[in-house]
Amino acid sequence: MLEVLIIICLAGALFLLLRHYPEASVANHIERKNKLWKLFSHLPKLPHLPKMAKKSLETSIKAAIDAGNEHLVLPEVEKIVKTYTDSNPEISTFLEKAEEAYNTNDLREAENQAIEAISKDKRCAVAYIIIGKVAYSRGQFEEAKEAFKMAIKCNREAGEAYFGLGQVEFRRENLSDAIENLQKAIVLEKGNAEWYGELGRAYMEVRQYAKAAKVLKRAASLDIDNQEYKTLASEAEDKQRAHSIYSRYK
Repeated sequence: MLEVLIIICLAGALFLLLRHYPEASVANHIERKNKLWKLFSHLPKLPHLPKMAKKSLETSIKAAIDAGNEHLVLPEVEKIVKTYTDSNPEISTFLEKAEEAYNTNDLREAENQAIEAISKDKRCAVAYIIIGKVAYSRGQFEEAKEAFKMAIKCNREAGEAYFGLGQVEFRRENLSDAIENLQKAIVLEKGNAEWYGELGRAYMEVRQYAKAAKVLKRAASLDIDNQEYKTLASEAEDKQRAHSIYSRYK
């Protein structure tokens, strides 16, 4: 608990610093900004970092990027992330190797590394999520479902596990359960275009076109290069208008 309070205090101090310093003009502004974004995306994958600490760090990182003051926050954020990454370096190594293997489609290696992580910490939610993603990629939906449920049991705030469950239920055409889990996922982590896109597709399947259009537009705003989200959002709006006209003259 003391560690959490220390991190929150540090993050708060960083936030106050940002309010008193003018915008920095430095040659490596883009490099520092990219480093901060990388750290920001890494935060949800730190299983030992509490939610309050993550939120405080996220606030500081966003404020730094918006103000152009990356140089004030980057060193402290790097130090905090390193502390929690190194808190169990063996598990962190297994998880990093598992993620890398999964991203290169080496599913067997990803599964093996995740199992190694679980052998060191049976409540490692990230490892169960990786196992769930591997099973889903293989079409083993029941195994994937059990792995995602185990991840949630270990960490109720594991947004990626809810997304995984939502995907499984969607593929099984359990649309009500799919929507419920996908909604939980985006409540926990609001910046993932893929999650909004999947929820939009689920809404389309149950003919909730207004909701579909809303979340698909959000997906398109988060991933501006994805034409599919824009097309689906437009399709949802067209179907909503047609449905409204039909209902009016029915």
